[in-house]
Amino acid sequence: MQITRLSIIVPVKNVEQEISGVLRSIAAQAAGLDAEFVVVDMGSADKTVWEAVQLIKELKLRGFVIQNGDGTVAAALNTGIQKSGGDYLTFIFARRLYRDFIGGYLETALHTSADFVFGSISEEEAHAAERRLISKAIRQESGAQYLKGVLSHSIHIDISAVMLRRRFLLDRQIYFFDSCSHGYAEEFVFRCLLCAETIAQSPTVIKRDTVYELKRGKQKPVGKNIFQHTDALLRIFDLIKTTRRDDAELIQLFEHQKLPLTVMNGVDIMLKEGAGYNAVRGYLHAAGYDKLLSAGRKTDKALKRRIAVWRTIPWMYKAK
Repeated sequence: MQITRLSIIVPVKNVEQEISGVLRSIAAQAAGLDAEFVVVDMGSADKTVWEAVQLIKELKLRGFVIQNGDGTVAAALNTGIQKSGGDYLTFIFARRLYRDFIGGYLETALHTSADFVFGSISEEEAHAAERRLISKAIRQESGAQYLKGVLSHSIHIDISAVMLRRRFLLDRQIYFFDSCSHGYAEEFVFRCLLCAETIAQSPTVIKRDTVYELKRGKQKPVGKNIFQHTDALLRIFDLIKTTRRDDAELIQLFEHQKLPLTVMNGVDIMLKEGAGYNAVRGYLHAAGYDKLLSAGRKTDKALKRRIAVWRTIPWMYKAK
């Protein structure tokens, strides 16, 4: 029986023209790695499914195509996790591709038996990651510390360039929130960081692959649904208060920076889509999101100004 080291999960919809470049570029990265491709279609109305099946045959890839119906990306990713058979898995998004990271990540994952692997964004970061991998003396950071780094922008983790141990996800019952269309990726990454026992940063420097990325025009308005992102982070905040109640710094970063920033970003999107100030303020009040606009020591100055203007003179507020 052939061992599957890695499952590459690719959610797709209406990409019959672009899927060839996407799959070919990822197949080149995964050559010789005992990998399988799990393409999950989200109700395409074109020939995406047919093209994907033909490409898997043409490129002689191990893998299959699942028709998941017209649903969210989160639901498609959950299906991919459930149907995959690899020791590790990674997610590939046509709109946000990275080049030449899969081999380096898998090497790091197998070397460390990590639950969660992410990459480096500079040569300096890569050298530090390399030192951590080869030295037992260098203290490994906890998931909470990595999350603080993400919240304070000293660490960059992108769902489009991570690798996860499948058994970790299944044992801890970590999935994407099926009905969530905004914030599902961030919620998933944060939950993984908080639950993982071993997290490893690969010395692989990640770089975008803009040649094959899906380039489409403006998306349809999202309206109030943008606050699904806030709901996703509130679920993470509940987890933090339950499992990290003694970590005052993490709680403050979330309560006084991440949550209010996400609410204000939602305000900006609604205003840009044409909603009136009073309508937005009324919705925030009715949904209780206005109570999240609290500032503290961990709130940066720019966000404090945005909150202050929005609260006191909303007609003067300019969406960012």
